[in-house]
Amino acid sequence: MMRSRMRVSLGVALGAALLVAGAVAPGVSTAPTAAAASPDAAASPGPSSTASVTARAADVSVTAKISLPAGSSVNGSITGTLTITHDGTSSSMKSGRITMVDPDNRELLGESFVAGGAADTWTSTVPLPADAAPGVYQVSLDARVAITTDEGVTEVPIRTQTPISVPFRALRNIPLIWTSPSSAPAGSTISVHGAANVRSLGTGEYEPATGQEVKLYFDPEGSAPETLRATLTTDSRGYFTSRQKPGASGKWRAEMAQTDTGARTVWTITSAERTRSTTLRQGQVRVTQGGYTAGDHLMTHDVVVGLAPVSRRVDVGSLNFSMGGMSGFVSAESRRGEGSYPDGYRMQRELVHAGIGTSHVTLTFNPTLPAGVYDIGIRDAMKACAAPDWDGLDGGTSNCTHDVLVEDPTVTTLVVKRASSTTVTASRTSLPAPGSVTLSGGVRKVQLVSGGGAQERPAPNTKVEIYFDPAGSAAPVLKKTVTTGSNGNYSTSVSASATGAWIAKYPGTSLQAPSQASVNVTVG
Repeated sequence: MMRSRMRVSLGVALGAALLVAGAVAPGVSTAPTAAAASPDAAASPGPSSTASVTARAADVSVTAKISLPAGSSVNGSITGTLTITHDGTSSSMKSGRITMVDPDNRELLGESFVAGGAADTWTSTVPLPADAAPGVYQVSLDARVAITTDEGVTEVPIRTQTPISVPFRALRNIPLIWTSPSSAPAGSTISVHGAANVRSLGTGEYEPATGQEVKLYFDPEGSAPETLRATLTTDSRGYFTSRQKPGASGKWRAEMAQTDTGARTVWTITSAERTRSTTLRQGQVRVTQGGYTAGDHLMTHDVVVGLAPVSRRVDVGSLNFSMGGMSGFVSAESRRGEGSYPDGYRMQRELVHAGIGTSHVTLTFNPTLPAGVYDIGIRDAMKACAAPDWDGLDGGTSNCTHDVLVEDPTVTTLVVKRASSTTVTASRTSLPAPGSVTLSGGVRKVQLVSGGGAQERPAPNTKVEIYFDPAGSAAPVLKKTVTTGSNGNYSTSVSASATGAWIAKYPGTSLQAPSQASVNVTVG
């Protein structure tokens, strides 16, 4: 038998339609006592939807309440709970069940009410077909309850005259959400990935949520406000991805609106941005193998090395929907030979996997290694993710089983320079009026020495640029260029006509890092 497909809220329906059998006889009345949660509330995780009505029959007062779960907790069946309060001494269930009509107009019969574990409480479970659709279900109730009083037993039939309309929606889960990588040098471009799926009401299995809009927000650390960074659409696999330059550490928030087939979903993840003082270097490599594509994004920055070793981290983030395997390495190979390494130098370090889509290595440089350009490469046995298998996987992790070897010795570069230092002093730092000032100083460089090793030594015959930076917002101006003597020192006279900073700058070379120093001179 098909029920009416009248669409009313649970509260209104129960308040108006949950009757005791005596309602057709004189002297019996019904009155609604509570309203249920709204359809939106029924669609989201949280308390079950409930409604109740109070009636009298043969001097027995009964309040009957039915509770149904939120759609998010439905898995293979829907269990309704009937609870009554009365002015008798005890109660028992004589017979009864709930029935439903699903969105496809199929009648679903519930099992007989059984004791619910508490006094005056019973449950009836309605099995769902495997293809149960999310949407509005019409719920009907037919039960007969016996109430014991001091004067005997009164049977109270309870039934609905109008079906109760209850919305059930599958809950979207987000089993994969990550930034790739999770930590990167300042200024890097990272990927923000996610995967959405819809859980079946009938079987509890998952399938991709395709064509769904996802809004991506970023909330940087500090007082800056959260901003909308992208509006995305999930693909046929339920995936979405966005390339982003955060500009700071902070929290990413992705939001998927509520639809007829899923509750509103919000999730967050953080990414970290590390400070840097040298040029950012980054590159990508993709490989297609057996019809599946995987790839990595490498991020690092240049190295200035003094007499102590310097470590530099290379961050590796997976591109698209692929992830690094359990083995792999990053290599660094010098393009030139120098000192104890006449044919150049090559190092490689095993990848450290720090989560889905994120790996890194740490490279250590010392001043005796060749300076100049190093090619940064990778060898990564990756897993490429095709249409995911969401079912039966611990934590909902995607089934990425397609092996792709990503290998490229020159994904990006890294430049190693030896440190230098520059000094400057002024013969006078305060002048009552414009006049002449002598600037003196020197340049020292970290250099290889014969017999091995490195030392910081004076830099003879080295160009030094002299700038004047006036007080205020005006930019520094190059005034002259001088050359250090055989002892690495210089001295020059300048005309100081205004207050400001005098800057001595060694511009550096392809192998030597620049350096500078300044002195303030006040005029007037």
